[in-house]
Amino acid sequence: MPVAVGLWRRLTRTGAAVARVGMGALVLICTALPSAVRAQTILLEGPPTAILPSITPAFQLLAIGLGPARPLEVRLQISTTPDFVGLVLDSVFSKTDTSFSIQVTRPLPSNEQVYWRARVRALAGLSYESVITGPRRVPDWLALIAPTSMEGNIRRPLFIWRSAPVTAATGPWRYDVEIATTREGLVEVAASGLTDTTFRPPLDLQANRSYKWSVRAYLRGGESVQEQSAISFVIRDPPLPTTTILYQNFPNPFPSPTSFNTCFWFDIGEGGARVRLDVLDLRGTQIRRIVPASDGIQDFPAGRYGRGPIGGDTNCDNRFIWDGLAEDGRTVAPGVYLVRFQTGTSAPIFRRIVFKGR
Repeated sequence: MPVAVGLWRRLTRTGAAVARVGMGALVLICTALPSAVRAQTILLEGPPTAILPSITPAFQLLAIGLGPARPLEVRLQISTTPDFVGLVLDSVFSKTDTSFSIQVTRPLPSNEQVYWRARVRALAGLSYESVITGPRRVPDWLALIAPTSMEGNIRRPLFIWRSAPVTAATGPWRYDVEIATTREGLVEVAASGLTDTTFRPPLDLQANRSYKWSVRAYLRGGESVQEQSAISFVIRDPPLPTTTILYQNFPNPFPSPTSFNTCFWFDIGEGGARVRLDVLDLRGTQIRRIVPASDGIQDFPAGRYGRGPIGGDTNCDNRFIWDGLAEDGRTVAPGVYLVRFQTGTSAPIFRRIVFKGR
């Protein structure tokens, strides 16, 4: 009996003699108990913490001295007021045992103070009541965690929230997420039926635009709650680069255990530039043209290029990679190659590539 240990401590404080026998059972030597306790006692124990660990808590009930008549009619009541006018749960059921667990499956109201008591009526018609316990606070069903800052420069920020624990008979939680413009209220990103408490948008949010976000959490019984971010957030574009530069390709050598291709990153300074990016052999013969590619684009405004999307599976933009193939589609021989990067009429920049072959 899970409640037995707690009751042992409480009853021995009243002067009862307690003996442990058999498989952990307790024998109460009732001659040592006060007459009121010996006659009848209903003990209802719930979570002892000031904030409940779940919105569907469990209780332990022990009935003492009610005689052999069975079944017992048990009534569990939970209220938001100590006079039990504000009942949120009033459950009646029959039990043949005098010690048992009660699992609440109806979620208690979010962020409310609650009180509980139990009433037990024996077959003979006599009714007994436990001591009223409370107040205890029910945890918030849902709380939004991040983003909390007013501004950031990540185009696909990670949205984080939390929800209160719930018994498996009532849950699990499901979530709908919406990200909308603050001024117009236009929903730009939406997802439904999520089971995780994090979400990263599958597409970039617009820079220099104010957003709010909301989460709706719901249970299988139809109970739900919705929270909207208290403040809006704005995604600011990172400062434009002031210098035009080609970074060292990576991985290098390639292929590597994590990548089949090598990736090129480059920055274009203020004003933009016409770009050429080629792979050469050591004799200077062009092996593969990277920019302009099949799309023909070679005029690039100021910015950073080659990076993969935030939150994506790779940190490479597939437009700016080399897979070890020549222009005619054949695989080149393993060895050392060069990448040549040139903007406008400026002097070319070279980086060394090591291709390990297939």
